[in-house]
Amino acid sequence: MSEVKNMLKIAEFAQRSAELKEKARVALISAGADFQVQDDNKNDTIKLVFAGQYSAGKSSILKMLTGRGDIAIGAGITTQQAHRYNWNGIEVVDTPGIHTQLRPDHDAISYDAIASADMLVFVITNELFDSYIANHFRKLAIDKDKAGEMILVVNKMDRTAEGNTVEQQNIIREDLKKVLEPYTPEQLNLSFLDAESYLESVEERIEDPELADELLARSGYVQFVDTLNRFVEERGVSSKLTTELYIVEGQLEKAIKELQPKSSDADIDALEEDFMQQRYLLSEARGRMQQEVKDVYTTAASQIRDIGLAAANLLVEGCKKEEVENELEGAIRETENIVEKCQSDAREIIKVRLNEMRRKLDVIENSEFSKDLKTRLRGKFEGLPENIKKIILYAGSGFQEAGKLVRESVYKAGAQGGMSLTNFSGSMIHQMVLDVGHSIGIKFIPWQAIKITRGIAIGGQVLGLLGVALSVFIQIKTEQEEARIREDLKNNRQNIRSQFNGVANELEDFGRQFIKDYVNCPLETSIAALDENIQEIRDTRSNRSAACRQLEDLQKKCRLLIQDIHSEEGIGSGSES
Repeated sequence: MSEVKNMLKIAEFAQRSAELKEKARVALISAGADFQVQDDNKNDTIKLVFAGQYSAGKSSILKMLTGRGDIAIGAGITTQQAHRYNWNGIEVVDTPGIHTQLRPDHDAISYDAIASADMLVFVITNELFDSYIANHFRKLAIDKDKAGEMILVVNKMDRTAEGNTVEQQNIIREDLKKVLEPYTPEQLNLSFLDAESYLESVEERIEDPELADELLARSGYVQFVDTLNRFVEERGVSSKLTTELYIVEGQLEKAIKELQPKSSDADIDALEEDFMQQRYLLSEARGRMQQEVKDVYTTAASQIRDIGLAAANLLVEGCKKEEVENELEGAIRETENIVEKCQSDAREIIKVRLNEMRRKLDVIENSEFSKDLKTRLRGKFEGLPENIKKIILYAGSGFQEAGKLVRESVYKAGAQGGMSLTNFSGSMIHQMVLDVGHSIGIKFIPWQAIKITRGIAIGGQVLGLLGVALSVFIQIKTEQEEARIREDLKNNRQNIRSQFNGVANELEDFGRQFIKDYVNCPLETSIAALDENIQEIRDTRSNRSAACRQLEDLQKKCRLLIQDIHSEEGIGSGSES
């Protein structure tokens, strides 16, 4: 089942992270350095929870994904409690199933596990929802606001008339639409599986490869993993892994500095220290901006969810149509204001922090330490190692022509005082400040509030478009009417709440992308340039020990893994030491 690990990106990242962490631990201890990454940091552990209908094949799907042989599968209720498995650093939870009636205590066990899920795989069979499972599904999706973390799976597709075919999937998709309202199958990442076919394909792989391929195609495994990968990317789930990686990278750097021999030229050591100061400044600023902007979007999303809850609670027995309409209009306006203010606040944070960063870089550049260092480096330029010359040449202003370095003119510019040691970071920061100041490329999302307006139309049609039955507002004459009205009120409270929850989720998604575009990508470009310069300097010290070189190699791999994770995610997490 090694192919599973290769296809599921979050598992690949988790495995690489676990392996790198162990190698770093061994190397640091061998070098006589401390290794202090905590193994019990539960807040940074990714949790993948399987829930849903009992006997729907949750355990089989889990076994399919992880390849673990110690997961019990079979007919009946095989999972009696929430079983937790460590899968390459991911905590995978197999719950007993929701509302079995045979074991109502299982509901509490399942809901407790679901509460902290980063990814929730809700499994039903080809027989779809009964009334009990439908109620619990809506409770999770709407009341507990888990729709944004949910992947809905229809398992045991081999039992359907057409099997796991596109035609059969379309039939089931249409049948599900009414039950899933106000969500669409696409919003809930609907997937179709036959996990048993996959497990059989593994058993047949050696003796009958052709049959194994047929079973694999029938299982829907590839499509399911594609859905999981897309979900991980959109929701930024893997970014939790970077928290420990930043700690590991920082400990490696500390040990490398202790093991690093002095250069024969003290000015080369001073140049390295200058670049290290810049790197620390940029890394610290990146972490601060990430958290501050994330907090703005998270707070705004929470406020919108609260507004949705309050709006939903307007629909009670005896409520008046005009009053409900007016309150809903006010809720929509308040949400629009929150969305607008949220984006304005995020932009202001970036603007303030970038200007603050630029001022700090100017302090470094104009310090007596840097001025004296530049003077000495210019005076000894011809005698410096080639890679140090290259760094100094690129540190000048106007040092490129048609994409090529013009060595002589560059040196003359440097000799005339044009050298800037903060050129690698400062130029990027300067451009970012200009962009933010003029709102160049900064995206806004006024369409988010419009989506609420379309879902909860303003004016006399408000309740009609919401699907609120007229019976809600008529005088109750019979017990049947009273029961129907109560059901209408309940359904429409859920409808209203889901509209606002959906906007809150989209706003958080946009926040992750905003951070990636306007914090991570530009700053990491500068940090990478500084890292390259620092390594060039270290490479001039040919007397570095084998232990030092090993730690440098692990640090490089650690930074590469962080970059790979960020390239798949909308947001990074934490900052480097």
